[in-house]
Amino acid sequence: PAIGSVIADASGIFNYKVTGNDTVEVKNMTAKGKAKKSVKIFDKIKASGKTWKVTGVAANALKGNKKMESLTIGKNVKKIGKNAFANCRKLKKVTVKSKKINTIGKNAFKNINKKATVKVPKAQKKKYAKLLNKAKLSKKVKIK
Repeated sequence: PAIGSVIADASGIFNYKVTGNDTVEVKNMTAKGKAKKSVKIFDKIKASGKTWKVTGVAANALKGNKKMESLTIGKNVKKIGKNAFANCRKLKKVTVKSKKINTIGKNAFKNINKKATVKVPKAQKKKYAKLLNKAKLSKKVKIK
């Protein structure tokens, strides 16, 4: 598939946009994905006969998901787009496995559950806290 084209992985949870020779970003959720309470953005996916690294989450990718309560962000993610998880009001637990995130878009986590906790790699805590605060994460959300 060419850069810019959209592919789906075998799990059927997300649609991905091809961003490079072996990289994709989460574009949006399928109907099946939207029904899940626990969502995992994988490190890699298999699609179109090839293994792809999941390196980003597009703007508005999971915005307004009404069911999602927990989210795991895979270790290859470098970029989270604006409003990516905005208005996911039931989202209480976010686990970030990536140590490579450099960009978190504006309002990426706006209006997630006020009692939420965001667990990040220890070595990245200071950097990620700064990025999350800039992205308008509610001050009530705990960053661990």
